[in-house]
Amino acid sequence: MATKWKKSICPYCGVGCGLMVGVDDGRIVEVAGMKGYPVNDGNICHLAATLPSIFTAEGRLTKPMIRRNGELVSTGWDETITHTASNLKRIIDKHGPDSVAFYGGAINLNEEYYLINKLMKAAIGTNNVECSSRLCMASTALGFISTIGIDGPPACYADIEIADLFFIAGSNMAISLPVLFDRVNNARKQKGTKVIVVDPRKTETAAIADIHLQIWPGTDVALNNAIAHVLIKEGYIDEKNVETYCSGLRDLKQHIEKYSPSHVATITGCTESEIIRAAHAIGESKAVLAFWFQGYNHSTQAVSKNNTLHNLLLLTGNYCRPGAGPLAVNGEANTQGNRWIGTLSHLLPGVRQVSNPQHRRELADFWNISVDRISPIPGRSIIDIIKGLHSGDIRALWISTSNPAVSLPNSNWIEQGLKKAEFLVVQDIFHPTETTMLADVVLAGAHWGEKTGTYISSERRVEIVEKMIEPPGDAKADYEIICMVARAMGYTKDFPYNDPEEIFDEFRKITHGRICDMGGVTYERLRNESAGPQLPCPDPGHPGTPRLFQNRKLPRPDSRAALLCRDYVEPAEVTDSKYPFVLIIGRLAAHFNTRTRTGRIESLNNAARKNFIYIHTEDASRMDINDGDELDIVSRRGSVSGIAMITDNVLPHTIYMNMHFGKLLGIGGGKMANMVSNTAYDVYSKQPEFKFTAVKIINKNS
Repeated sequence: MATKWKKSICPYCGVGCGLMVGVDDGRIVEVAGMKGYPVNDGNICHLAATLPSIFTAEGRLTKPMIRRNGELVSTGWDETITHTASNLKRIIDKHGPDSVAFYGGAINLNEEYYLINKLMKAAIGTNNVECSSRLCMASTALGFISTIGIDGPPACYADIEIADLFFIAGSNMAISLPVLFDRVNNARKQKGTKVIVVDPRKTETAAIADIHLQIWPGTDVALNNAIAHVLIKEGYIDEKNVETYCSGLRDLKQHIEKYSPSHVATITGCTESEIIRAAHAIGESKAVLAFWFQGYNHSTQAVSKNNTLHNLLLLTGNYCRPGAGPLAVNGEANTQGNRWIGTLSHLLPGVRQVSNPQHRRELADFWNISVDRISPIPGRSIIDIIKGLHSGDIRALWISTSNPAVSLPNSNWIEQGLKKAEFLVVQDIFHPTETTMLADVVLAGAHWGEKTGTYISSERRVEIVEKMIEPPGDAKADYEIICMVARAMGYTKDFPYNDPEEIFDEFRKITHGRICDMGGVTYERLRNESAGPQLPCPDPGHPGTPRLFQNRKLPRPDSRAALLCRDYVEPAEVTDSKYPFVLIIGRLAAHFNTRTRTGRIESLNNAARKNFIYIHTEDASRMDINDGDELDIVSRRGSVSGIAMITDNVLPHTIYMNMHFGKLLGIGGGKMANMVSNTAYDVYSKQPEFKFTAVKIINKNS
């Protein structure tokens, strides 16, 4: 039978690469980049190329399961759905709607997360709805909201080829976003675009930098304030122009007086001359495009880091114009979509806030429910949901396409909380995972390529992901599972959908007039056009919106951006004589998140079979550590072991470890980096501080 090729979008990072998927005899046999697609033009990363292997990997769920006598056993859907719905209803009836919560991964489709929002926030009446965007881009979203008034990333990938300076902070793009990094590197080679990289490590991305500011972990706010200090003091700012589209210049000028380059050099570890050189490069550039990632967002100062980066762009006029501005690229496929659909505990669908009375009224009218049904109080963040499991305030948790037993900080505490759940439901495509092993019910879902729905990429491009093959056995599309549970709980009238297109056609109506306006987007359009439009796209004849706010009229009360004064504050826990090292947790090119998918692909495992601990040459020499020694890394919460790799790519008194390796799948040996990490989070975004953990090192070979 001849291979048939169908277009789709990559289900890994939030870049949104176009794929051509080869289907033969009901199987996905090959994945290639889509030539001519505006994002990647045929280029794909190694993870996307290995997608076909996932469909035949060991451990695919083919039936739902219920725990009986301590063991998970396969059951039929009717029994499983009845059991799930009755237990959720029992707990809600006894303890109230806020005794239940939902947590999902950002691979879920917009249609699925719309249903979850409707079920939890409208039908059940709780805002305890969270997804892994909380761990990824919650701080970026709040940075946009506080600076420009809305979570609306204004730039696009086409700006890469226009910019003359890239400012890349806390992002090893070469590993986490290789397709976009190739475009950045090509612009550097072909056009001479300059590159500034801010990172405590000498990464693959830093290797292409004209200026590498190798700062002490967590000191970005001080650095950004020092750069602003130089820009203002040395006349790089057109103050009259800035004041036409920004508020707060006078206060910021006063605020940054105390952040002189000489002073900030003592905080960051960079030299005064390096800071000044970076400021001059920014001030002299015509179009600065800024990228940042988890080095910013995994911090108790994450929103302040975002705000001070926005300050630099606003001060120099590098905002809302071609080639210039903030370009935050998400770490998971639909992180932008699930934020705009409302899948965080303070949000409602259509970029709305649960605390806003008008927004609640709009949704209540649309859903035909009493406005009192939607709580005005934001729900719990995922860390606070786990706290609720420990305290007994949260009794039931429904987890979908995520593995929080490994991905959340302080893993031992997380696992203890999950075990305390009165009723734990896990919806996934594989078993076992560290989280499904703890479940009372396991729901067998469908993977990318086995169901239909939409994603929204980091440049606001909406695309359809088509069902190309059948899910294995009795596994079902996630939207079907959600609808079945909702109907079994008594909400049949509100969940009448027969297919995902009906769901899409409903929720796109509530985006009218919003930044995510999908009025001009239909499944037919997405299927027939070579590339989906960038939002907003308000009517069928609209081509989409590559860049936002080019008239510089921003959705704040005075239509201006806010220059915000933010002080540098140390991380939640600092090093001391007992815990003298800083652990930074990151990722590898060969694996994704907690390896529930990539860990089942042998070629990827062969590329990274062990979890290494990168330690600086000076520290290794002082502690008599050799390459290959097994080390114990100990924090105030627990310990983890790994293999020493001596390098000059990290700073002295810092170490680096990857987050992917859990207890299962045969490699890594249970060396979970998050066993030692901290649950402290940014007070505004509630995003945990994965990038700074105070630890000590014990050499098991000495």
